[in-house]
Amino acid sequence: RPHPVTALAASPCAPLLAVAGHERVLLYHTDTLQPLGALPFPERIPHVLRFSRNGKWLLAAGGRGAASGKAVIWDVATGKRVTEIGDEADAVLAADVSPDHKLVALGGPGKLVKIFDTATGQLKHKIKKHTDWVTALEFSPDGENLASGDRNGGAYIWEAATGGIAFTLGDHKDAVTGMSWRADSQMLATASEDGKVILWYAEDGFPTKTFNGADGSKPATGAAARTAAKVPGVLAVQYARDGQLVTCGRDGSARLWKADASATANGKLDGFADLPLKAVFSHDGGRVFVGDFTGAVKVWNAKDRTPAGELTTNP
Repeated sequence: RPHPVTALAASPCAPLLAVAGHERVLLYHTDTLQPLGALPFPERIPHVLRFSRNGKWLLAAGGRGAASGKAVIWDVATGKRVTEIGDEADAVLAADVSPDHKLVALGGPGKLVKIFDTATGQLKHKIKKHTDWVTALEFSPDGENLASGDRNGGAYIWEAATGGIAFTLGDHKDAVTGMSWRADSQMLATASEDGKVILWYAEDGFPTKTFNGADGSKPATGAAARTAAKVPGVLAVQYARDGQLVTCGRDGSARLWKADASATANGKLDGFADLPLKAVFSHDGGRVFVGDFTGAVKVWNAKDRTPAGELTTNP
């Protein structure tokens, strides 16, 4: 059967989508929706997929729970492995590669943020500030900062080069599930199980806007209905290049938001058989891809929110 969509990533420069499957990463064309190939990931389950900012590298990180974890980087043009980073005792849950390809950051159940040199594989910095599993990591597009979040609601911005703390982002009350930097590196969006999406100004670390990323007014179905009676959690957030946002959450839907974080007209995307887990824009912002717990990836045209097709983790 199809594997739940544990990770999803779209190239910033080309019509290319990476979808996590069981012990492999599937590649699809975002315009034609045709399969382009698969990359073996014998390390087990990919929990993270990230294209580098220039689109030349694809990072996958994951592993076996309570057994092993690693990050792998492929050259997108050739499909060959460039390097392997980390030798963790548990699965990697959060990872990213810096825009200049020099650094890789890893996080997971060990409560640590580890920053490695990609050329040598050596550990450069070990950050011990988090009090729970590290669940989200992302370098800013200019490479200056690294944002991290954990299962206890803790979120921070670090200086990427030194590992020194820049800001503590202390407003979330539950697990941080996703992070996304705006293209100009001036704004960071964080999503959380507390139901909130917060936009932080990178210059001073203060929140500029907070909004509910999911709707609690309508009963959810499937896995979403098994959550506690509270504001439904938000499970993913991503900026498009033009500043739009997409989220998905435990209300069983995905949503599009304008650059000022106000809801777009008819911006709700639903029809999922189970919980939507990951959501991304295509490279040009023209399409939205949302993967759910059943292994389906639904596709919409972003401009008019019309369905454009469906992909799967088990083609």
